[in-house]
Amino acid sequence: MELRHLRYFVAVAEELSFRKAAQRLNVSRPALSKQVKDLEDEMGVKLLERDTVSVTLTKAGEIFLEDSQQLLHDAEHSIQRAKEAQAGHRGKLRIGSVGVIATDFLPKTLKVFHQKFPGVEVEFVEMMPNDQMHALYKGKIDIGFAYGREVENLPNLSSLCVIHSIFGIALSRQHPLAAKKKITLKELRSETLFCLAGEGRSSHKEAICKIYSAEGTKPTKHRKIEGFDSMVTLIAADQGISFLPHVMDLANQDIAIVPIDANQADLDFHMWAVWDGEAATHHVKHFMQLLEERVQGSTNLPQLESDVVSIRDYQTAI
Repeated sequence: MELRHLRYFVAVAEELSFRKAAQRLNVSRPALSKQVKDLEDEMGVKLLERDTVSVTLTKAGEIFLEDSQQLLHDAEHSIQRAKEAQAGHRGKLRIGSVGVIATDFLPKTLKVFHQKFPGVEVEFVEMMPNDQMHALYKGKIDIGFAYGREVENLPNLSSLCVIHSIFGIALSRQHPLAAKKKITLKELRSETLFCLAGEGRSSHKEAICKIYSAEGTKPTKHRKIEGFDSMVTLIAADQGISFLPHVMDLANQDIAIVPIDANQADLDFHMWAVWDGEAATHHVKHFMQLLEERVQGSTNLPQLESDVVSIRDYQTAI
């Protein structure tokens, strides 16, 4: 039994005429009659009473008509959903979590995406940036985020720079240094320096170490903190300081981010959206297009001379 058998039967049952049903389906009357007879033979059930004048439904035919109409409706609905999924209008988009730093560009992009593609479910997967790259390769997420410049070493992945900022000193607004225009590393000698610790957070510590190393000095006191929220709370309570990008809006946390007075250190901070460009589904491509438009049109991102927002494809073999 095929869908065409159901379509032929439904047409005859609704028209109660083989001639009208054949015209409706644009098939010959003998071919239509044969298809309906084949359906009855396959089922072992008589669906229609026929004579030279009229066609009527049997009791079995009445029941089968209702079910056939529903089956055809469901089939058309399934076909439409499949077409929408192929076009990127249905499905699921899995994004690696990025935390507070994405509060500017990500929610607004998601809002526009949902308006354009309401049939696509967006799921955020909690994991560290390092884990997100592995998850991308394994197909567990569709879009991930990475910090620093290490995206240049990620083979077979495409990337978009979503944030280009510079590191500053994060400290309590009540701290004596908070009012300064710039802070040197020497002025931080008596401060407790917080570094994010734990699996997947090594990039924060590495960035801080590079800044100190470039200036030929080392922090005198440092402390590892497991979570970002915990670190922010401790900084706001004037228990220590840390290095965070200026793009982070922590004013409501009673934290100031003051520029660093450093001549040699590379203070650039980059965050990248990363995805598998070759295997990307239509809704991934649609989302990344919206994200790129959002980033390029944002007025909240710092306009640095070296700020280049573009898509890069890294095709290096694994």
